Amino acid sequence: MKKGVVLFCFFIFSFLQSQNKDGYSHLYNSFSKVQFSNPPESKQYLDSILLLPKLHDSLISKTYNDMGIYHAIIGDYDGAITSFKKAYSIDKNSSVKTKANILCNIANTQKLFGKFDLALQNLAISKKMYASISDERNLLKVESEVSAVYYNQSNYNKSLEISMDLIPRLEVFGDEKLLNIQLLRLANIQFNVGDYQSAIENYTKILPYFSKNEGNNLQNKYIALMNIGECYAELNDAKALSFLKQSLEGFRTISDKRNEHFCMGRIGKYYYKSKKYDFALPYLKNSYEYLYQNLPHLSLELFSYYLKNLDQLNRISEVEKAIRMDFDAILTDANLQEKIFYYETLVGLYQKTGNQSLQFDCLKKLQTLYQEREKTNTFEELQKKLNVYELNNAIDKNKTLELKVSNLKLQNAVIIISVLLLVVLIVFVIDKQRKKNKIQELSLLQLEQEKVLHEKRAKLKDVELQLNIEISQAKERELTALQLKIYQIKEKVLDYIKQNEIALEKKQLNTFVKKIEKQFDNDDYWEEFQLKFTHMHPNFVSTVKNDYPELTKKDIDFLILIKLNLSNKEIATLINISYESVISKRYLLRKKMNVDSDNELLMYLLKL
Repeated sequence: MKKGVVLFCFFIFSFLQSQNKDGYSHLYNSFSKVQFSNPPESKQYLDSILLLPKLHDSLISKTYNDMGIYHAIIGDYDGAITSFKKAYSIDKNSSVKTKANILCNIANTQKLFGKFDLALQNLAISKKMYASISDERNLLKVESEVSAVYYNQSNYNKSLEISMDLIPRLEVFGDEKLLNIQLLRLANIQFNVGDYQSAIENYTKILPYFSKNEGNNLQNKYIALMNIGECYAELNDAKALSFLKQSLEGFRTISDKRNEHFCMGRIGKYYYKSKKYDFALPYLKNSYEYLYQNLPHLSLELFSYYLKNLDQLNRISEVEKAIRMDFDAILTDANLQEKIFYYETLVGLYQKTGNQSLQFDCLKKLQTLYQEREKTNTFEELQKKLNVYELNNAIDKNKTLELKVSNLKLQNAVIIISVLLLVVLIVFVIDKQRKKNKIQELSLLQLEQEKVLHEKRAKLKDVELQLNIEISQAKERELTALQLKIYQIKEKVLDYIKQNEIALEKKQLNTFVKKIEKQFDNDDYWEEFQLKFTHMHPNFVSTVKNDYPELTKKDIDFLILIKLNLSNKEIATLINISYESVISKRYLLRKKMNVDSDNELLMYLLKL
């Protein structure tokens, strides 16, 4: 009897366990299909999983990990971190690999809301954990995520450096997915530094892989098409619209509402910049309304474009209605550039509607934002606007006070001398009024001249600011383009070697070497580099020669590379010498120049 009861209980327990596993598998498979395309629906499946009784800790941990990804997608970064921490701690028996994966997810979330230092720290910890179990694939994945952190930090040179080193290693390792993801990130870097043509080439290169209907591949395919469209938009190429609309249809076929509305926003911006405001309006409106309801932290920029578009169509009543919406919470989560764009939009609208009080409030907020962005020239220009505004208010108050005082004096004078010197008083009042009018005319003339002078200075400052920004961007693009050029030359040599993998005989060796030298001789990137450097620093060479006449041309060329703050490894690559030779060359140069350390040498060069 007892044995029968035990067997019955065991049967019931096994049945319930199998039911839980089946229920979990069904819910998790349903969740996976909509994880990225429909976040609200995916959340419902995750909540249902957590309601299942007697679920194993490993499955609960996995569910909380996916819950963290959901919160990150909708912009709830605090909720994401909380879920990831639960996933990390709930399963005491989880493997090193599982814990490292969760740390990577935490780092990615910290990257999204600007905690770059913390993200790098967690990636470093996860890298050590993967190294302890010799997981080469995930070690490469961590390096890819590190490059993404630097990319989000707008440190494109550092991100590019990691990508250039990582891509050949991924090609050797043979992980097609990681390689194509890194090529996608490389294309994003190229887009952000203005190398749109190279970005288009890399986006196009990854399309065949992401066209496979596996996982979220199709989503990445349509994202790449959308980014190609944006590249063409930056190049003012009409092909942009075709790629954007192709991407939009793709997102609709996979029911990806989130990216569908992102794409609609980009089409709206394209029409807006093309001054086709009637076409732009429905795209901008639908996009920002969806984002405001579902992903409010991503809606601010599109809302600003929507306001500008309404303004261009002279639909002022709709503008006034729209700007009364509550954006305070969204502003908290928006990035700095989005806030600046939003308040700049409001300043223009309030100026047009004549609402000086709200315009002044926005100018004050912009002042703080410009300080954060460290745009010194822009901040000074804004400060001048605020000073003029406050000065005009002070002048108005002083005029009112002066008028009251003058009237009081006039009343007292009339009371005291009206009986005795009425005629003299009348003459005096007339003369005084005439002088006052003259003074006012002169004051108004002076204010008008000061206003004209201020406007001219403001325009000059705007031109100088724009010129400085363009010069800075051009320098950045030139340096990045140089790194890409070197990489391309390296790739040519590597390709040639790969195509000649058969072992060479001694007679063929000289021919092989000459071909390599010829390949490098055909690319005069060094002369091009020197020419650009001379334009950027016209007095550098002459100053160094005056200070150290004993230095040779090669010495000065080497100093140019040091001034650009290139690493020893980068210098060795550029001038085709060994790493040890670079260190030796630095030492000999310091002796020639009687400089004690590399830091002292670099400080001298940076001052030139």
